[in-house]
This record gives sequence, structure tokens and C-alpha cells, in this order.
Amino acid sequence: MNGVTVEPAAGPAEPLRPGDQPVPARDDRNWMLSPDQQARLEAAIVEWLLPSLAAILDRPEAETAARATEATADFFPLYRGRPIRNNKGGGLINDSLCLYLVARLLQPATIVESGSYQGHSAWLLRQACPAAEIVTFDVRPEQLRHREPDIDYRAGDWSEAALPAFDPARTLVWFDDHISHARRLVEARRRGFRHALFDDNFDAYSLYATGGAPVPTLAMTIDRGLADGEEIVWMRHGKTYRYRVDGAACSAARAAIEAYHPLPDLSPITRYSPASGMTYARIAP
Repeated sequence: MNGVTVEPAAGPAEPLRPGDQPVPARDDRNWMLSPDQQARLEAAIVEWLLPSLAAILDRPEAETAARATEATADFFPLYRGRPIRNNKGGGLINDSLCLYLVARLLQPATIVESGSYQGHSAWLLRQACPAAEIVTFDVRPEQLRHREPDIDYRAGDWSEAALPAFDPARTLVWFDDHISHARRLVEARRRGFRHALFDDNFDAYSLYATGGAPVPTLAMTIDRGLADGEEIVWMRHGKTYRYRVDGAACSAARAAIEAYHPLPDLSPITRYSPASGMTYARIAP
């Protein structure tokens, strides 16, 4: 058809591990196999993300481009060999690429994750930062399916837990736990962190796009169009959700933000879904 020849799949792209569910086709069996076209895809990704990555590093784009290009090329074979074949409910390819790039370019010495889930993102952080000390928390540790031997996995919330000593300038805290971004940002500031990544950072007018919206999101904390006490109502999968804007919480979070850099959604470039919604915040000391 249309001059395209098709070679039938011989079976699963990679063997499933015990307990794995079949992997969504869009995330595991759809790849660009022509090296030249793969290189063009990677170049388009770097061009799309470069302004945000350079801003996060606070370095010129020309200086950031080579490192971002190398990291993007390294990501795809790593992702194809990931231990968690199906991370539905957690980060898929677009979010995974953003997380990997930011962590690899920042190269923090200490990483704290809130929201271990199945263990995919902790594994990915280890690939990006082989020498980093990594501690990951989850209030539902029974969901964990993959452990790395040199990562500290803990049950419970991160906010009051003891942490190893760290240099604030060389830290990264990663929140993917569906807890209020405003609360998490203030906690991270109180604990001395300077670099933070947040997933599911949606504006008030698009909260329907994510389950367990971490309201108020970072985007909502800086939205001057929201009034204290305003009720926001949205529907997702037939359920109605309501949130009343907490002006004091938004104000405290704004005061903690030194720099704010949302990473652009990758889906227009990769054509993979779901859309990515990751944002970096540099935290005021």
C-alpha cells in the first residue's frame, strides 16, 4: 500500500518480565529504525527543548546544545531496555525523556524523589546520574516493582524524613506524587533544596487533563487571574472535582520561586502520547 512494505511482527519486541502487563503499542513497538531519520528526530527534540534546558542550567543555548544532543541520543536505547515495561499511571516516554535530560544536564550530587510508584523514574535517574545519592519515597510502597541496588527506597512521606547531608547547590528534588505543588515547594525550600522538578503542572483551566491534580499547581500559584476563595470545578472520567483557591498557599509558594521554567510538551515532536507536563523551579534560598 502506497509503496510501503510491511514485515509482520515476530512476537513481543522484548521479553516480558514476571508480573508485566502487555505494553501499549505506542510506547514500546513504534520506533524510528532508520539512523538518519532517528538523528533528525533527536535534533528536533533538542531544538524544541533547548531554550528551556539552557534556562534551567542558566547557561547559553550554544553551550547547552552539545550536551543536550548527546543526552538525547543516549536516552532512546536506554528507554528501550527499561526494566519496567509498562509504567501506565506513571511517566511514559515524553515525561521520561524530560526527566532524564534535566537530571543528566544538572548532574546533582543528591536526588530526592517523592512518588516512587513502580520504580521506573528512580531507575531512570540512576542512568542519568550514576554517581548521585538517590532517596525515593512513596506512601504506597507495595506498588514498587523494581529496585536498584544503590538507591534508598523508603515508605512514607518525604517531608519530615531524615535525609543524608547534602550541598544545597547540588541537589534535585522530583515531585510526582499528586500532592499540592504549593505545599511541596514550601517544604523543599524549608529543607534547603535549590532545584525542583514537578510533574502534572497544569493551569487551572486544564485540570481535567490529569488524574489526582496536585492543586494548587505551580502554574496556579503564579496565576494572578485566580481569586482567593474562588471555586474551580472540573470533570474527569465522569467524576466531578472541586477545589477552592487558597490564596495564602499560593502566595507562600510564589515567594519560594526564584526561577520558573516549564518544559514544552514533547508530543507535537515525538507524536507519542500522553502529553508531557513537567516544570522546573529554582528555589529561593
